[in-house]
Parts: sequence; structure tokens; C-alpha cells
Amino acid sequence: MLKRVIVFLSLTITFLLGAYDKPLFEEYKTTLKTVDKTRAVIDDSPLIMVGSSGIILHTFENQESMIIARAMVISKDGKNAALEIIPFDSLTQNNFPKMSIEPKTDDIIILNYLYGRSLIVTPNYESFKKITDFFIDIEWIHPDITAAFLAKRYIPNPDRKRFREMCSINMTGLIAFNMNNMGYFVDCVSFKVIKAFKIPIESDKTILPFYSRISEHIGTYPINLGTKEITDYNEYYKHLLGVK
Repeated sequence: MLKRVIVFLSLTITFLLGAYDKPLFEEYKTTLKTVDKTRAVIDDSPLIMVGSSGIILHTFENQESMIIARAMVISKDGKNAALEIIPFDSLTQNNFPKMSIEPKTDDIIILNYLYGRSLIVTPNYESFKKITDFFIDIEWIHPDITAAFLAKRYIPNPDRKRFREMCSINMTGLIAFNMNNMGYFVDCVSFKVIKAFKIPIESDKTILPFYSRISEHIGTYPINLGTKEITDYNEYYKHLLGVK
């Protein structure tokens, strides 16, 4: 608990002083030590966070490599980290047969995959600007792009499935959410909070479903099929992330 408070305080102080110019997340590359169906074990590292995800690569005899699965960290103990293996479907091509290669010992895994790119969800321009100006090492996908995706599909209340879809389309590994005076970096695959930070916000203005310059064009289906608009920004996204 004390460690968490120290982290929050240090980030708050840095917000007041200027931009965070260090890499916030680093990729961690290693090999699978053991594999048992949909579970695997790797060496633990300080770079690994429970909830972080990555890709598993298989190398063929000709030394060419291919992504064969995803994995996300479900636990760690300082020595080993346990992974859940899940299908990789971001590059699905229905015109080609599906690969049936299963992960095995010594296959390569890259965790914190695509953590250098992030979607962002904030209630107003002020918080959007403060976060993006602060974390300058991250390539931010402008919320106009995600808002256009939702507007085209008449989705005023994006859920986890839609956020994962937007992550896949934009090749991002993270989503940054801002509620009240807190920020949360969430892994696109596991949808777990992997880092939280305090952010002082002066404006209480709220744009739904999140800040963008085209949010007002995100409506429901002409014939409402259960697509209800968000009424409380903070409560909706807190419930979505499972935070208090």
C-alpha cells in the first residue's frame, strides 16, 4: 500500500514539474520455459506486470518467425511468471487456411507488446492535453479516430469488445482512461489496469462518450437495438474497468 502511494505521489509531482520523458513501458523478450495446453511459464522480471500481454513467436528451420498466439500474465512470484495462452486473431485472413501450430518450449514471447501506442479516453480536452503532453514517449491515437469508428457503427457506449477491436485496428497495446483525478493504463487484451497515476484536473466539463471533436455525431441506431447512451461518464468507465 505504501509503495502504491509513493508511486502516485511521484507521478503527481512530475505532472506539476513537466513531461515524463522516460520510457513508461519496455518490451520484455524471453523464451517459454514450460508449456501445458493453454498455460506457460517464463522467467519473471521487474518489467513484467500482471495483466500485461504479448505475442508468441515460433521460429522455423529456415529461421523465419511467425506469430502463433497471444499470451497474458496471470501471476508472478519474483522467479517465474505464469501465462495464459490465447489465440492471435489480429491478422486473421479468411481466404487462407488457419495455422495449427501450438506454442512449445523455447518459443519466443514478447510482453508489453505495442505498449508504445495507446488509445485515450478522457472527459474533456484539458485532461486529454495534459496526459498526452505529459507522457511524451507514447504515440497517441487521436480520439477523433476512435470516435469516427463508433459514429459509423452507431455505438455511443463502447464496451470491452469494441475497445479491443479499436486497439487491433490501430495496432495499439494500451488504452489510457481518465476518471476524476485518476488515470489508468489498461492492457488492450486482458483489459487489466497495469499502471495507475494521479492527474490534477481543473475542468469539470464532460463530453460523452469521451472527448473528441466529433463526439456529438456518435448516436444510437435509427431503430434502437439496445444501444443506450452513457449518462454518467465516471461511473460508466469505472464499471468497465472494475475500479472504485
